Amino acid sequence: MKIPKLLLPILVIAGIFGGYALRTVFTKPSTAAEFQGNAVAKLECEVDGIRCKGTAGFFTSLYEMEPGIASIVTYASEHKAVIEYDPAITTPDRIRRVMEAPIPLRDGSRRQVFKCLSMNGETDFRE
Repeated sequence: MKIPKLLLPILVIAGIFGGYALRTVFTKPSTAAEFQGNAVAKLECEVDGIRCKGTAGFFTSLYEMEPGIASIVTYASEHKAVIEYDPAITTPDRIRRVMEAPIPLRDGSRRQVFKCLSMNGETDFRE
């Protein structure tokens, strides 16, 4: 069977454009949650452990009852969480401690699931 000369370049170009199109799909937020509170600071964290929509949802659930957290948006494809918080109530250090706390497992043991690799923040981002 003879393969046309243009088939391979067409497949390569289609693969490049297909990969680019899928990149925009996978960079959409995995979870987005708003809690009670006023956000006046934003913290962007690279988090080892956020791998899929399930782990992103579990990560978000860690902060549901945490005072001072206004919202969390996670991006599983980038292993990233963007946290808006009130610095009068909580601190980046407290946010990291909650994130890295060992989680109790069904067998009774505890294991650290999330690890903060980097934190970048800004304050007074809302008028």
